[in-house]
Amino acid sequence: MDELRNRPCLAGCSYCEQALDAHRGLKLFFGFDSYRSYGGEPLQENAVKAAIANKSLLAIFPTGGGKSITFQVPALMSGENVKGLTVVISPLQSLMKDQVDNLEKAGITEAVTINGLLDPIERAKSFERVEDGSASILYISPESLRSRSIEHILLGRKIVRFVIDEAHCFSAWGQDFRVDYLYIGDFIKAIREKKNLAEDIPVSCFTATAKQKVIEDIQAYFKDKLSIDLEVFSSNATRTNLTYKVIQKTNQEEKYNTLRNLIEQKVCPTIVYVSRTRRAYELAERLTKDGYLAKPYHGKMDKKEKSENQDAFIDGEVAIMVATSAFGMGVDKKDVGMVIHYEISDSLENYIQEAGRAGRDEQITADCYILYCEDDLDKHFALLNQTKINIKEIQQIWKAIKDITRFRMTVSQSALEIAKKAGWDESIGEIEMRVKLQFLRWKSRVIFDGARICQGFLRTASFAEMHRKLLKE
Repeated sequence: MDELRNRPCLAGCSYCEQALDAHRGLKLFFGFDSYRSYGGEPLQENAVKAAIANKSLLAIFPTGGGKSITFQVPALMSGENVKGLTVVISPLQSLMKDQVDNLEKAGITEAVTINGLLDPIERAKSFERVEDGSASILYISPESLRSRSIEHILLGRKIVRFVIDEAHCFSAWGQDFRVDYLYIGDFIKAIREKKNLAEDIPVSCFTATAKQKVIEDIQAYFKDKLSIDLEVFSSNATRTNLTYKVIQKTNQEEKYNTLRNLIEQKVCPTIVYVSRTRRAYELAERLTKDGYLAKPYHGKMDKKEKSENQDAFIDGEVAIMVATSAFGMGVDKKDVGMVIHYEISDSLENYIQEAGRAGRDEQITADCYILYCEDDLDKHFALLNQTKINIKEIQQIWKAIKDITRFRMTVSQSALEIAKKAGWDESIGEIEMRVKLQFLRWKSRVIFDGARICQGFLRTASFAEMHRKLLKE
């Protein structure tokens, strides 16, 4: 049935011309007559057709460039044709919630999400809809793939495609490398083996910015893990409807007054980016006191407050969102007319993504501002220095791990738990990040030392001797 209903014929089939036509699917589900082109190239349409043809792909489209529709159209078509499930893996809870909400507003109820923002009743409902086949799209985080309950419901459905958003997270050369992404290939392979599938499950990867090295890393990962070749659809990241301006001020009060002036001059939905969670609250509160209704948003915020603030901004109840970089990625609000960086981003790649959340509607011209004082740069470098660790801290973490693993070979401990075991002060900024950076350094050292030891023993020792030496090291 899959061969008949979900794989297009070469030509001349009346069923395929209806059920598997990319333009018909776009019109049926979203009401659009044509796909978006980039630099005159129909890359979005070509990527959709590749997905309908069950090919694996890597699409590099600019922020606000229609990545969601590119995987949603084939997913909804497969759901209609063969009751197939498309699994969308994203690191952002705000993206999951926003995309499910937007689909519901468009009358599409076949998408659900399972994430930490859901209460037990909502979570149970999502599980039920995946299990009974009424959901065609499931949004989950890469961390969720280690859940037995997630694995169980996926084994009970026909999975037609895995979609990985923010695919630059696969690469250590990317601006936001995430270790959990490296488990995705193992999970897909395990699902295929447990379901005893004869063919690969197709994969679609999406990102807004990727250097050539990042693209090569993503392709190599899937080639090595799953023997899958990704067809690349890459666009120019230039956004012609955005204007950029940097404004320098001598002190913080002048910078705040400039922020107020910009908000007064152009009344439109506005995102103001800051680098610290405390600053998000302080600035939102001050703007509100001055008569500009604003809400804060950051990744560590209580999930109920986070959802309420996001909804207020998306629905137009609040015009200004003061947020850290945790807000905006995947949030589909087309009429954002201004993005103001009140504090500078930690990388050029992150700035491109954050500024790109303005002007998603190509019919409007949006403004992107950077406001800064000289002391902002000092604060920025101070934040970077907080992630550095000294030899004493390395020894403390190492001793904590030795204590934890004294009587067992494997353990499951969070970075925060290890830091507490090491006696670190919980008030230290970015405490979890500092531990994770240490693990990344150890991983690199283990790979290097393992290669060195193996090279030395390869011609002089048995495999058992080599193995014992590696364990001892």
